[in-house]
Amino acid sequence: MARKEITQYFDDIDSTPLEEDQVRVVHFSYGKNDYTIDLSEENARRFDEVIRPYIENARKRVTPTQGTRRSTGQTRNSRAREIRQWALDQGKNVSTRGKIPADIIEAYNLAHS
Repeated sequence: MARKEITQYFDDIDSTPLEEDQVRVVHFSYGKNDYTIDLSEENARRFDEVIRPYIENARKRVTPTQGTRRSTGQTRNSRAREIRQWALDQGKNVSTRGKIPADIIEAYNLAHS
């Protein structure tokens, strides 16, 4: 039996269907919590407009790891998408969002080494 899974993307604010290249993943923190939200370009622009005056008047928080080099969110997101698509192509069960299980990442790395 053949099986094909299709990943669909939606704006988290208004549920507008989006193509993969239309999704803008926005990370932000408030209080002691970190958040991630998937937005359309329009809602991401609106988010930027709303938060801009707060950012312009805020101080950047210095963290102990700030001096270390980290990959960009775009790099992580594109790698995660690549791993998820590979897993789906292999018939593995993987969610479209959230943490990718370590065994799937390990299998992906073995297959691509």
